[in-house]
Amino acid sequence: MAVQAQGKKKRGRNNSRTKRVRPLDTDFFRFADKVSLVFDRPYAAQLRFQLFEKASAYRDRYRPHDAQNMWATKTKWVAFLLQLILTCPRILSRPPDFEWVVDDLEWILCRRKFNPGVDRDFWNAVDRVRGYIPTGHPLDKGLDYWRFDTVQTLMNPPEQLKGLLTSCGKEEALRRTADIEEQRTGTRPHERVIRRSYDRVEQELNDVSKLL
Repeated sequence: MAVQAQGKKKRGRNNSRTKRVRPLDTDFFRFADKVSLVFDRPYAAQLRFQLFEKASAYRDRYRPHDAQNMWATKTKWVAFLLQLILTCPRILSRPPDFEWVVDDLEWILCRRKFNPGVDRDFWNAVDRVRGYIPTGHPLDKGLDYWRFDTVQTLMNPPEQLKGLLTSCGKEEALRRTADIEEQRTGTRPHERVIRRSYDRVEQELNDVSKLL
């Protein structure tokens, strides 16, 4: 009985080590990911404002201060900043209302060199964020969006290209997009690959439109 109890106890310890921590604020970062897809579009102004409000609320909740109202870093706050930038890289260019994200991260990075506590919190945060990044081959969103925009342009040429580019149906647009990509890269993707890229972007844009 004692051996069985010890075995159960040991297995319990191993399970506790391998137990995956719940991702940091999953709903918020799912929203931030959708906003990042249309961040600079004129119709996304309301979504940017919502992202700003939500991120500012998390800042008030997570960013600690000491008695002298000076910075005192904490792993969860550093992890939040890192994951926000990874989720919405456009923030690195310091768009209006989001300058504080880079300012806060810059403060932390500068003090890592001479404050062991800040450096420790930074690396703990890196490990935490790294655990949330999905493994495997990531989808190339840039290529997906290029394929989507190309198919859309071929089906509905802009006014400036009227007379130079004739419109076509979706199937023809998928084939011509594959031709253009082959000219650019030297490798021709199958039209099914173009269609999957198109469908992924269309679904993402539909999800974003529901937030507007």
